[in-house]
Amino acid sequence: MVTRSFNQDHKDWESFCSARPEYLKILAQTVEESVLRRDTTHPTFCGCIDWHSSVHGAYALLTVARLLKQRQWVDVVDAAFKTDCLEGELASLRRGELNQELPYGYAWFLKLAQEREEGWGKEDLQPLATEIVRQLSRWMFSLSDEEVHHHARRREYGNLSWPLLNLWNWGTWKRDGELAEKLSAFTRSRLLPLDRIGPFSPDQADDEFFDPALQRYHALLTILPQEESQSWLKSVGRNNWAFLPVRMPSTPHAAGLNFSRSWGLWTLFQATQDPAFRDLYVMHIVTHMKMPQYWRDDYRKHGHWVPQFGVYAIALSMEADSI
Repeated sequence: MVTRSFNQDHKDWESFCSARPEYLKILAQTVEESVLRRDTTHPTFCGCIDWHSSVHGAYALLTVARLLKQRQWVDVVDAAFKTDCLEGELASLRRGELNQELPYGYAWFLKLAQEREEGWGKEDLQPLATEIVRQLSRWMFSLSDEEVHHHARRREYGNLSWPLLNLWNWGTWKRDGELAEKLSAFTRSRLLPLDRIGPFSPDQADDEFFDPALQRYHALLTILPQEESQSWLKSVGRNNWAFLPVRMPSTPHAAGLNFSRSWGLWTLFQATQDPAFRDLYVMHIVTHMKMPQYWRDDYRKHGHWVPQFGVYAIALSMEADSI
């Protein structure tokens, strides 16, 4: 059992659920300001300082609009997604000008494209998504065992679990059985056995925006069938879970860690129904929402990307409520 060091007097689950819509609204305001900027020369994804942050900015606005049923943020995205601009993005992608976004930015793009089509019925991102699936699949399936080991432990853009999860989600949602099965087999044969190589559990490192163990849990517990994932979870045990949210990030990237940790924590709660994981999920989100200096106030360091991580974190539990 996870140690429950969480003061629930004012952070209990019911209070958090009540606060989620307001959290999303506040986060979306910051995201909108970032998306509307023109920081780069990319035809469509030109705000938020860089391409990948602009991509997950668009994802965040569409997701908040769907969850809160407020159309205003869809209009912001629609205004940016002009046909000629999207064609320019596709041309850049095919010329290799976005190779630096592989795998992290590509993974976010698939999440955006799914939200765009599933949530709003618009298929304008399909040509880009098709090319991204092709390039991301080629990258993933060409990794050597040593490279899988390396990327699974990356704490930032090169992390393997994040693109694996989003590529699998895309293949499953699109009913691409061949792709989904290949990714399930990859997960089972390449990502799952890493515990044999050495310890793979959450830690206190706070220098980057991913905890590789929690990202791996997020992918494994989502992709593998329940019986298989439950068996694996029992085998690895539950050690080193008494970590607290980061309150003074040591680097700009570390400001995303509280939100990204919560992704894996929510998946662990879903898999185990242990309320201690849910409490940790809530604690990480609520703690970070109370520190706007690490998600809103400094555009260059945090404001252009951290709120999007928060939107995804909150959306996970709101979407589960609707199932």
